[in-house]
Amino acid sequence: MSRNRDIRGFFGKPAAAGSNPSSFQSKPAPSLQPAPDLQSPIASPKTPPKPTPKPRDRTDEIKGSDDEDDDSDASLESISAFIQRKKGPASFQRDHNLTSTPQAKRVASTNLKSPLTIQPKHKFSLKYLIEQTKQSDRAEESARRADELINQSDSDDDSSDDGDHLTEVQNDPALLQKTARDLLSSSEEDAKGDKLMRAMNRTKRDGSRRVHYFFDLEKPIVKPPRSQFPRKTAKGCWQCLADSRTRDQTIILGLPHAIISKGRTLPDELFLWVLDEVCVEKNAQLRMQYCNLVTLCRDSITRLVTGVQLYSMLERLGGPKYLQGRKSAILRSLPKVEDPYPRKDWTGLVTFLELLEQMAPDLSTPSVVGAIQLLLRMALDPIVNTTVRGEHVAAMDALIAALAKLGTRKWNESCQMISAFLYDSVDEPMHQILPIAHMPKTGVKALDLRRRMAAVIFFRDPEKGCHSVGSALSLEDVTNRLGETDFQIRPSTDFENLRALVMLLDIVIGNGDFIAAQHSATTPTATTTANADREAADRKFDADIDSLTYRLKLIHGKILDSTLLSRKIAKASIDIVSKRLAYTVRTRPPPKTSIFDYGPKEDTSIPKQRAFMKNWAQKKAERNAATLANGN
Repeated sequence: MSRNRDIRGFFGKPAAAGSNPSSFQSKPAPSLQPAPDLQSPIASPKTPPKPTPKPRDRTDEIKGSDDEDDDSDASLESISAFIQRKKGPASFQRDHNLTSTPQAKRVASTNLKSPLTIQPKHKFSLKYLIEQTKQSDRAEESARRADELINQSDSDDDSSDDGDHLTEVQNDPALLQKTARDLLSSSEEDAKGDKLMRAMNRTKRDGSRRVHYFFDLEKPIVKPPRSQFPRKTAKGCWQCLADSRTRDQTIILGLPHAIISKGRTLPDELFLWVLDEVCVEKNAQLRMQYCNLVTLCRDSITRLVTGVQLYSMLERLGGPKYLQGRKSAILRSLPKVEDPYPRKDWTGLVTFLELLEQMAPDLSTPSVVGAIQLLLRMALDPIVNTTVRGEHVAAMDALIAALAKLGTRKWNESCQMISAFLYDSVDEPMHQILPIAHMPKTGVKALDLRRRMAAVIFFRDPEKGCHSVGSALSLEDVTNRLGETDFQIRPSTDFENLRALVMLLDIVIGNGDFIAAQHSATTPTATTTANADREAADRKFDADIDSLTYRLKLIHGKILDSTLLSRKIAKASIDIVSKRLAYTVRTRPPPKTSIFDYGPKEDTSIPKQRAFMKNWAQKKAERNAATLANGN
């Protein structure tokens, strides 16, 4: 078959027999179907043959060229077509509608907002903030009116009934809340008095806690008074101090010091004048020379510096007055103030403490005891104690070192007087613990005095200060004290006082020497027997410490510290003391136990519990068997 023959002839009728094959090849079949219409959808598409471009000769002339006069633009279309034919067939172009997103969806999506778009939102509603501000203003106004009523009742001395009613209101929380509700405006009659009470607590005075203040709060001294110079005593070699114009320069240059170094004695009037001026002097150089001048007069310090003189020096700075018979006088506490000493100059107090530290070795024993009592009273003030803590501790350490020798009769008497002063002057353990906690903890004498003071307050017995705690205390005394009502957890328990009592107990126990003394035995001659007795004493000592720790843990477990901070602090204090007893006071740490160790002696109730569970399981099995039998 010829290659150029139409393929449709293959599907035609076969040629007749005997026909000439050559004629079949030269002539097409006469009975062929007509050519299908190209416009019909059933007909298959037919690609037209590509026209073969006619080759052009190099010498052919192109119409519309630059050499001809015809300058028409009609030839541009044929040139572009010619160029496209030279490049070959056009590339296949896909329909844009088949690959692009429908326009309807894109237009519809423009009306929606993306969920990822960050929309600016206000954190608080301005309307809500305005309402809260108005309510806060109303509560503060009610608190101000209540404060005015309280101040008016305090200033009125004749209205004793009002004062009694005010005290009753302050002591009864329910009555205080009712009074606060009555003070609210008519629009808040149904509201509780909680907002008013919170507003009252935000004021400067906090009635929930009371504090001992050392300096006067009502009349703060801005400019301390100055004492008059004793001109009559400035005679002889001390004539150089008579002139007020050159007196300060003379003292700064050290002329009085030179006179004293040559054996002359400073008159008592001049010595007392220097003591009065040393705390109120503003010039630092002159103040330092005053201190040096006082320390040179050792005999005058022993004779003239007493408790009365020390109080008078601080009275010029706004301190308390010296009270006769102060053993029976209880120091008055005041409500806590936010800023008790505004614009207070602490230079004079620092100078007083530094001078007291220098004078301590030359003071008499009664003066030393009075100075220690003064510092204990000063330590009740939290502001003063934190501001001049370093100078306060140094002065206290020097005064304790100036007391009699440890273990002597004078030492015991001094300790009893100091302990009795703190016990009689301060009424609550939460205040009594403050001076003891801030005492120096270095030195045998300081630790013994600190421990005696804690024992007097903890056992509420002033006689505990006459003897050493290790010799006058027993484990039974501590156990009995822990069983009293102060350590019983009740709804009315004051957890601030409980925390203070636990701290006092920690100080009293110390290293547990009084417990170890009860178990110590005489040392036998044999070495093996001595070691065995020592080990037995250690085991008994550890058992006693464990019993104390167990009692503290019982108290710790009964405190429910849901929301109150005072309960959490009390529990933390008990936990600290328990761990110190277990890991410091004990001869060896408590043994660690695991699931593979032999436990302690089995509890007597465990067999009974096991029998109960066995009986319950047996009855349950019988019920299940009966149920299955009935079902079958």
